[in-house]
Amino acid sequence: MKVETTGADEFWRGSFTPVDILPLPRLIEPSGKVYFAGSCFAANLYHFWKDHFLPGRIAPFGNIYNPESLKETFALLLSDRAIEERELFFHKGLWRHSLFDSCGTGAGKEELLNELNTRLRNHRDYLQKCETAVITLGTAWVYREETTGSTVNNCHKRPSSHFERVCLSYSEINRILEDLCRTLTRSLPEIHIIFTLSPVRHLRDSAEENSLSKALLRCGLDAVCRTRAEADYFPSYEIMLDELRDYRWYADDLTHPSDQAVHYIMKRFCLAAGSSALADYLKMAESLRKKRNHRLRFPDSPEGRKFTENLEKDLGLFLKTFPFAEFPV
Repeated sequence: MKVETTGADEFWRGSFTPVDILPLPRLIEPSGKVYFAGSCFAANLYHFWKDHFLPGRIAPFGNIYNPESLKETFALLLSDRAIEERELFFHKGLWRHSLFDSCGTGAGKEELLNELNTRLRNHRDYLQKCETAVITLGTAWVYREETTGSTVNNCHKRPSSHFERVCLSYSEINRILEDLCRTLTRSLPEIHIIFTLSPVRHLRDSAEENSLSKALLRCGLDAVCRTRAEADYFPSYEIMLDELRDYRWYADDLTHPSDQAVHYIMKRFCLAAGSSALADYLKMAESLRKKRNHRLRFPDSPEGRKFTENLEKDLGLFLKTFPFAEFPV
């Protein structure tokens, strides 16, 4: 049956380029544990998740931009291997690991090894309980060490002469993503992988190289999502380019999405990847989040004490209704 549209709908359609998104075949429930990994946009998605008290973790390596490093980090996470002393290097007064960003640095070698391996053990335990992995790719450009030929996730501001900068080919990206999916399903047979392409433009690569990089990644993601039943694609990149193309949706650097844009994209993500129960949960979580973030000007006034008392009641009821909710300490 044809549905008649109102004048407002027609105006909206004529002034806006909506990205039509079909619901994914496997939907996320509010209690389902989600694991995030990838570029800085993955961190944006994760923070939305945590702001709404949903159970989830983000990979402990920091930002992971290229598919080759993503494959290596998941291979490490899903193994029993401990990081060894020989993998660390000393640079600018700190010990470092090329898979970790600055969050994986330390003044003492033994202390850093213990910290990184403790992190790995904790994440391995959590990942085994996860039902969904949301993986965001950022760039097809990689940096390979001249001495070893291995790709690094983070250069740690070492001299550019130590690295060869290479753009992965479509066939390489396809093979890497296939290997990544196999690594995940071998250890987690029931995992649902949702790939996204980061809308953040890597203008450090130049506009032309960024376009080439995104196109190669998008082709690789399309291929793997067509051949792997456990993998689906969510069009965050397309939403940013088509629906949110105006610069008012960007942060001050005019490269990263603004907080408002990330919030909008995550709302679209939850509609496509989440169940109706997740939609209902988010409405209540958003209301509670706003109350928790409200700053009282006079907390000791009768109105202030009443507000705090009601907030504690709301929090208790929320936790009783959703015992899986995770509140920041």
